[in-house]
Amino acid sequence: MSESPVDQATTLRRLVQEASRGASALGESLPASVQTGQVSFGPQRFDAPPRSPAIEIGAPVRLARALAIASGKGGVGKSNVAVNLSVGLAQLGVRTVLLDADLGLANADVLCGLSPRITLDDVVARRSSLAEAVVAAPGGFRLVPGASGVVRMANLPTADRNSLLRELESLERMADVIVIDTGAGIGPNVVGFAAAARSVVVVVTPEPTSITDAYAMVKSLHARCKDLRVELLVNMAGSESEARDVHARIDRVAQAFLGRTIGFAGAVPLDAAVREAVRGRYPVTLLRPRSPAGRAFRRLARRYVDAVLEETAADQARQPSLSPGTRPNAGAGCGPHGGIEGDWRRPRVDAEGGLFARLAGWMRGSGGHAAARHRPEGVDR
Repeated sequence: MSESPVDQATTLRRLVQEASRGASALGESLPASVQTGQVSFGPQRFDAPPRSPAIEIGAPVRLARALAIASGKGGVGKSNVAVNLSVGLAQLGVRTVLLDADLGLANADVLCGLSPRITLDDVVARRSSLAEAVVAAPGGFRLVPGASGVVRMANLPTADRNSLLRELESLERMADVIVIDTGAGIGPNVVGFAAAARSVVVVVTPEPTSITDAYAMVKSLHARCKDLRVELLVNMAGSESEARDVHARIDRVAQAFLGRTIGFAGAVPLDAAVREAVRGRYPVTLLRPRSPAGRAFRRLARRYVDAVLEETAADQARQPSLSPGTRPNAGAGCGPHGGIEGDWRRPRVDAEGGLFARLAGWMRGSGGHAAARHRPEGVDR
C-alpha cells in the first residue's frame, strides 16, 4: 500500500532532518579556510555534495525553485543571510546555487573568502560564459559572482540582455534551489528578481530606519505582485520577543494598508561570531556552527525545506486523482506554481516559463526603468 501525500511529506522531512544532524555533527571539524577555484559544468553534470534519499534528483525537465533575499536598506546583513542560508541548504543535500544579483555592490564572494577571476560582468561583456563564472563555495553550494557595473543590466540592448538571461536559464536545470541575493532598495533589478522568484525573504533589523525601509520594500513588492509570498527575517535581534515585535509592527501596517499579511521567517540573534566570520571571510554556519547565529541559519534552511515539503503534500492531497504527468495550477506566487510528481524542489514549468524567462518579461514590461517609488507608510500609524 502506497503512502498518502501527508505520510510521504513526513518521511521526506525525517530523512532531511537526519541529513541535517549529520552535517551539524561534522561542522566543528571544518577548516577555517577553503581552497576553491573556477569550476565549470555542462548540461549533463553538476557536482554537489552527497544528497539525502529525501531529495534525489527528479525529472530533468523541471526547473529549480527560487528564493530571493531582499532588504529595504543596506547594512542589515542581507548578503550574509543569503550565503549562510545557501550553506544550510547544501548541508541538507540540496543542490544550491547562489546568484549574487546585488549587481552594483556584489560581495557574496568576499563573505566566502573567494577571489573569482570571472564574474557576471564578463558574462554580460561576452568575455566568458556563465559556466566559466560559476565557482565552488564553502559548504558545498555554487556561487555566481556579481560585479560592479552590471547594475546597467536592465538598460542593456535587447540582444545583450536576452543573451544573458538565456545563459542564466541554464542554472534552473542544474540546481534544486536558486538563492538570489538581490540589491538593497526598490530598484527595477531588485523588484524584478524578487517578483520572478515568487518567494521573498525581506531582511530587517530592529532599528527604526530598517523597519521603515522594510515596509517600503514590502509595499513595492505588493504593488508589483499582490500574490507574492513575502516573509520577514529579523537579523541582529536582541531576543526572540524583539524579533516578533518587529514583525508584528510591519505585519499590522501591511494588513491595514495593503490588505495582506506578512509571514515570519524567523530571527537571527545579534552574535559576535558573525562579526568574527565576516572578518575571517568564512560563513558563520561553518566557522561556528554551534553559535546562536549558526544554529539560527540552519533552522532557517530546515524551515524552508519543511515548508516546500508541506506545500507539495498539500497539492497532492487537494488533487489526488491527477496522474503523475498532469501539471495543476497550484501553489503560491504570481501565477501557476508547484507540481505533484513528488519532487518538491522542482515546480512545474508554467506558461510564463522559469525564473529568468519571467524576469525577461518583467524587464520588457517595465522598459528597463525603475519601478515607481512608494513612500513607506509610518509603521506606527
